Amino acid sequence: MTAQAAQPAPVIKISTEDLPDDHRVSAMRDYLNETMQMEVSPLDADRPIQYAAALRLAPGAGWGTAFSSAVASTRTTRLVKDGSDDLILAMPDAPMTIEVPGREGMHVQPGDAILLSQAREMRIVLQETSRTWALRVPHRAIAQMVPRLGSAPVMAIRQGTPMLSLLRSYGGLLETDPLAGEAAQQLAARHLQEMMALVIGASADFREQAELGTVAAARLQMVRAEIAGHLGNTNLNLEWIAARQKVTPRHLQRLFACEGTSFSDVLRQARVAQARAMLEDPRNSGRSILSIALECGFPEASALNRAFRREYGLAPGEVRWGAQGK
Repeated sequence: MTAQAAQPAPVIKISTEDLPDDHRVSAMRDYLNETMQMEVSPLDADRPIQYAAALRLAPGAGWGTAFSSAVASTRTTRLVKDGSDDLILAMPDAPMTIEVPGREGMHVQPGDAILLSQAREMRIVLQETSRTWALRVPHRAIAQMVPRLGSAPVMAIRQGTPMLSLLRSYGGLLETDPLAGEAAQQLAARHLQEMMALVIGASADFREQAELGTVAAARLQMVRAEIAGHLGNTNLNLEWIAARQKVTPRHLQRLFACEGTSFSDVLRQARVAQARAMLEDPRNSGRSILSIALECGFPEASALNRAFRREYGLAPGEVRWGAQGK
C-alpha cells in the first residue's frame, strides 16, 4: 500500500473583493460567526466593506491575519452562552478600542497587543482600515503556565514587551508553512501557546524552561528564514542577522552550537541547496553557473564549486548534466 502524504494544516479563508457590495457584510458575518463567534457591523454603512482573512488551524491553536475596513465586532450575551473561554491575542496595525462592560474603554495602538477572553461580552472597534494578526488558544492551555491568569482576563500588552515581537514574527512565518502532518501542527501550536504565556507573564520556572526549548526553536526558525530570504547578499553575516533579531551574535552562536552546527555552516548549506535547485530547474538551462553562483551569494563560480563538492561530492556541472539526462 502507498503511504498517504501528510496533510497540511487547514486554512479558513475569505475575501470580499469579488463579492457584490450588498453581499459583503453577510459574508463577513458568516465568517466571523464561524471562526470567532462574533457579530460584526461596518462603522460606515455608506461605504462597501472590505475584508480578507486567512485563519490557520492546528490542535490547540488558531492564528492568522485579517485585513478589514472600519468595523465593530461584538461578543454578545447570547454568544457568550456558547461556553467558550478561549483566549485571543490580537495585534492591529491601526488604532483599536476594546469596550468591556464594567470597565473603561481600552485603546490599543499599532505595535501593541490586547489579550481578550471569549468568556466575556465585549465590543472591538477598528476605527480605520487595519491589518490585524491574532492568535486564539484554549484558556486551559495557558492557565497552567501563567500564575493568577484569571478565568476571563482582559489585558493590554504594550509594544516592547519581551517576546511580543518574536511571537508576531514567528506566527507570520507559520502562516506560510504548510505544517504537513499532525506532529508538525501540534508542535507549532505548542510553540505559540508557550510564547503567548511568556508574553502574558509566565512563571519564572516555566520561562527558564521555555527559553531553552520553544524560544530557541522559534528564534532559529526565524534566523533560517532570514538567511533564506537574503542568500544573494554577499555581505550576509552573523552580526547582521543578530541585529535583525535584536539579540547578540554570541546568543545566536550558542543556539546554533546546541544544534551541533554554526551560522557559517547553515549559510553555506542554504546557498548550496538553492544553487542545486536552480541548476536542476530546466528553466535555468541557459544560465551560466557563474550567474547562478552570484545569485546565491557566492562571490565567484569557484567558490560555488568548492562548496558543492564539500556538500555533495559533485561539481555543479555534474548536477546540471544529471538533471538534463533524466
